[in-house]
Amino acid sequence: MMDFLSNAAIPAVVLLIVVTAYIRGVPVFDAFVEGAKEGARTAFDILPVMVGILAGVAVLNGSGLIDMLTGLLQKPAEAIGIPREILPLLLIRPFSGSASLGLFSEQITRVGPDTFLGRALSTIMGSSETVLYTLAVYFGAANVKNTRHAVAASLISSYAGMLAAIFICRIIE
Repeated sequence: MMDFLSNAAIPAVVLLIVVTAYIRGVPVFDAFVEGAKEGARTAFDILPVMVGILAGVAVLNGSGLIDMLTGLLQKPAEAIGIPREILPLLLIRPFSGSASLGLFSEQITRVGPDTFLGRALSTIMGSSETVLYTLAVYFGAANVKNTRHAVAASLISSYAGMLAAIFICRIIE
């Protein structure tokens, strides 16, 4: 019964919306087409921002900058209990979900999911967001030029979540 309900939930909601709109006299197909046009325009508007972010991540990965930053941050990070293996994920996570997922998959394959590193990496992936990518897409779609404190606040909260993930995993180890 539960499988039936979970499989029927989304089609039932869509059907309810369409029937309600039809009863109220809304031209359902015309509204759908207009929404699709607006969605396509939004996708086209954010495309340059997405290409820029992806190019930047490719340059970061290809240039070796992540490795250099990891080397620079290794001693201070280890002094506060952050293992060197986690640093590349901490550095790349705010920029790119796919790059951080690649790093995560590589590390999990190497260290295993049931180790401190595996749990910490998994918790970081679940407790953080690709902040700069998300902000770029949303602000690009809304044509926001002055982001004020959004970038700083988002990065601070994302890093607070990632650091909390490491320390909580250390406590429950």
